[in-house]
Amino acid sequence: MNLPTLDWVIILFYLVFSVLVGFYFSKRALRSVDDYFVSGRVLPWWLAGMSMIASAFAIDTPLGITGLVAKDGIPGVWYAWSFALGGAGALGAFIFAALLRRSEIITTAELIELRYDGKAAAFLRGFKGVYFGIFANAVTLGWIIKAVWTISAVVAPDVDRNLLLGTILLSTLAYTAVSGLWGIAATDLFQFLIGSVGSIVLAILAWNHIGGIENIIAGFMERYGSGPAAERLSFFPVVGTPFFVTFLVFVSLKWWGNPPPAITQRIISAKNEKHASFATMMFSVVAFGLNYWPMILVAMISLVMFPDLKIPEAGYPMLILELVPTGLLGLMLASLLAAFMSTVDTHINFGASYMLNDLYRRFLVKKASERHYVRASQVSTVLMLLLAVLVAYNLDSVSDAWYYISMLTAGYGIVIVVRWFWWRVNAWAEIGALASSGIGSTLLSPKFARALGYWDSIPHLDWQYRFLIVVAVCTVTWIVLCFTTKPTSEEHLMKFCAKVKPYPTFWGPIYEKYPELDWNRHFARSCLNWALGVATVYCCCFGIGHLLFLNFTWGFLLLALAVICASVIFVTWRS
Repeated sequence: MNLPTLDWVIILFYLVFSVLVGFYFSKRALRSVDDYFVSGRVLPWWLAGMSMIASAFAIDTPLGITGLVAKDGIPGVWYAWSFALGGAGALGAFIFAALLRRSEIITTAELIELRYDGKAAAFLRGFKGVYFGIFANAVTLGWIIKAVWTISAVVAPDVDRNLLLGTILLSTLAYTAVSGLWGIAATDLFQFLIGSVGSIVLAILAWNHIGGIENIIAGFMERYGSGPAAERLSFFPVVGTPFFVTFLVFVSLKWWGNPPPAITQRIISAKNEKHASFATMMFSVVAFGLNYWPMILVAMISLVMFPDLKIPEAGYPMLILELVPTGLLGLMLASLLAAFMSTVDTHINFGASYMLNDLYRRFLVKKASERHYVRASQVSTVLMLLLAVLVAYNLDSVSDAWYYISMLTAGYGIVIVVRWFWWRVNAWAEIGALASSGIGSTLLSPKFARALGYWDSIPHLDWQYRFLIVVAVCTVTWIVLCFTTKPTSEEHLMKFCAKVKPYPTFWGPIYEKYPELDWNRHFARSCLNWALGVATVYCCCFGIGHLLFLNFTWGFLLLALAVICASVIFVTWRS
């Protein structure tokens, strides 16, 4: 299909506007490394929150949701919903946001030497800079870039995909390299609005085209049969279905962890602790409670309208072409570009922050000028994008990349939560957790086992069971290392506690020796707000879901409970 001229003009206008907004903030960003990577730590909660939402809503998100719904129905979305429990959700808002903001770090790798001491800490910081900041980040960007090829093949098959992708990436790189997080946050606000409007408009058009939820349900009944259709339309997986064990793994173990790097970057860029917490809770409610439903609706409708597709994800862009008229089509494609660019700019920026802060400035060039480091930050931004493109060209499967990354750090999330609460966790415990998780998940990987010829000699376990095995081995490993290796020095731990003000629970000798430190004594209140935050997100999410399925009583009741929980949080927070 050839796009009409009007649609191309709208897309071009969007690209130019994004670049101009980014360049407008270049003077602020180039004053220092802090300005370049964390906006001088002065972002208000609403801008930090919107930037979190925009960066999380990638172009591959609707494709991923479509694939999850195609495989397991609505319950499959728990792959994403489960993270509302953890660092990306309420746990991040009410437990970690204040701790991270007080740390005044630039990257989570920098936190390693703030929390631990010695050569092991230096090694771990460098390793995390390479692995999480560069490798895992490049894989994430790679599958996002790959999603553009999938969509462009459907939307603009006559256009050279490499040329199209190159133009978009160069536009994104232009404003990201010159304006850092200042430009990213400003363009994210615009991109968030465009992306949200596009997602909702497509859902409305698809809803009207198919004739409402009754026809969606009827289409599912016809395609899958009454029993399986009912299971696929349930908000929770039914006991005995293939996804049920995976669901249990996700809601019990997978969500453990600190906020993801993109969320952490906004947290430490916020004005203060309250702004950091409000921003993270805003992200949790909008991202997990609201944003997925338009995509779920479109996914269900595409499965009904295109039942013979070999790649279900292609149904999303096909609906765009079939339902959206000229003019509005340009806006819709601009919304997908917004989703893509708001994620790419974030990932190349925080990837560059690891390159600069945890590798170049920490180990290679330690005493250069601030201007030198700002220029090096810009170079790192370019290198991060080039690496991501290289990975994208060599990725065989987006879904394989998702599962590989989720397996590679199985169990590691638990130790990086515990380190904030227990003085005995040290650098060797984290190193052991990463090593055992990486080795275990690789040895159990079907591709690796087949490549080395021992796949037929081991049990053929599904992903969720392999995940549980790796978590068990990883947890035993780091606990044993906690008790068999030298602890971090008391003086170093005292400085860490004085800076971040953790909860005194399980800080043992440090709390006993330094009771005068400004410890955070509101652990019970924080846990209560975490539970209420989770309830707020899920009541909001499933309240909206019930309304879409015309279950008005349950819908309004759950939304009312969400308001009550949010009100209690507000009152306890103010007190």
